[in-house]
Amino acid sequence: MNVPINGFDRKAFVICGTKSGRDMDKIKEAGLTLADSEVISVPAVKEFPLTLECRVIYQQEQDASGLPEDIQKKFYSVEGDHTCYYEEIAAAYVIED
Repeated sequence: MNVPINGFDRKAFVICGTKSGRDMDKIKEAGLTLADSEVISVPAVKEFPLTLECRVIYQQEQDASGLPEDIQKKFYSVEGDHTCYYEEIAAAYVIED
C-alpha cells in the first residue's frame, strides 16, 4: 500500500480507484513511477512515498447482500469478484528521492 504525503495528483487516484488493470495500464495512464520494494516482490509507487508492504494472510469472498441497499447500488453494481483481504505489514518506510 502506498500513501501520498504533502499533496498528490487526484487524477492518479481516480484512475487507480475506478479502472481495471485488465483493461489498461493504470500505472502509465496515471503517470506513476514504480520503485523497488524492500521485502515483498510487489513494487512501490514513488509519487505516494509512504509505503506499507503487506503479506496476504487470509482472503474471503464478500457477500454484498448484507450491506445496506444504497451501498450495494453505489459500490457493487458491477458484476464480478469482491474479495476482502486480511494482511500483515512486513515493512513500512518512506521512499526518499
